[in-house]
Amino acid sequence: MQQILAVVPEGLRNQVIREHALKHLFGFEYLIAPYTIAHLKISQFLLEQGFEMRLKDRLQIYLTNTLEPIEPLKNYLLPALTEEVGLAQKIKDTPILVITGNPPYSGHSLNRGQWITDLIEDYKIVDGKPLAERNSKWLQDDYVKFIRFAQWKMDRVTEGIVGIITNHSFLDNPTFRGMRQSLTKTFNQIDLHGNSKKKEQSPDGNRDENVFDIAQGVCISIFVRKQDLKQTVFHADLWGKREDKYRTCAEDTLNVIKWKRTVPSSPYYLFTSQNKKLRAQYDSGYKVTDIFDVNVLGFQTHRDDFAIALDRRTIERRAKDLIDEAN
Repeated sequence: MQQILAVVPEGLRNQVIREHALKHLFGFEYLIAPYTIAHLKISQFLLEQGFEMRLKDRLQIYLTNTLEPIEPLKNYLLPALTEEVGLAQKIKDTPILVITGNPPYSGHSLNRGQWITDLIEDYKIVDGKPLAERNSKWLQDDYVKFIRFAQWKMDRVTEGIVGIITNHSFLDNPTFRGMRQSLTKTFNQIDLHGNSKKKEQSPDGNRDENVFDIAQGVCISIFVRKQDLKQTVFHADLWGKREDKYRTCAEDTLNVIKWKRTVPSSPYYLFTSQNKKLRAQYDSGYKVTDIFDVNVLGFQTHRDDFAIALDRRTIERRAKDLIDEAN
């Protein structure tokens, strides 16, 4: 909103805010604290622009779960909440041309409603056949569901744009090949590296830092839906220090980024560049899954408060309590 108002003549700002920003800018938030803060910050920003909200004006930021269609239920004690839910669902059913966000990344998703999980089933099909993954749980990650929601909305308009920052695992992980095939429409993306789990380094040998204080690498994806635009996938890396990445994102435009065009193809539909000259040599080797026909996720840390202690006696006592049928 700040960038839009910066190019609007001062005499027209109030009109643009009232007739466009307040009517066509929507936001969904599930938690009450950020929902409240969003209202306060945006209201303060508009006040600094010289715009005063009228009694009938409201910011169209709604307290709702984006991934769940909700049928409004009458709440006679909190009628305002009933109205909020109804308005939020009305917006969800409205054609949207631009979607942007930074959804949560959570492999153990709490969003297990039938509506969104049914949509995710589309990502379990590749080349018209079932994905046949023994463990496709990562397709249930919240960020995957948000991308699927955005794609579902774009399927209902002739033109639109999605800009979203997420976990970057879906770019090349085999489990997401059905997802990538589904997304191969008009697609541009930037991958912001910084994944300490992969222990990646910048091409100059320096440490690659994440843009967030997390280990998981992230990427910015820009999905463009336009009928007369050729279907292409572009990929670019941003390496180095966090401050440099911030500066690039703030100052550079899409036209100056050094894109690499990739052509997703069966069976993996990768969104990253790959050395195709070595592909034949790689495919001629033995598959690990042919050698080891049973696979597991490996050692996992669960219930550390029970399994870890500072002395042997404590662990022994816990183990006895666990196997004691009287408890």
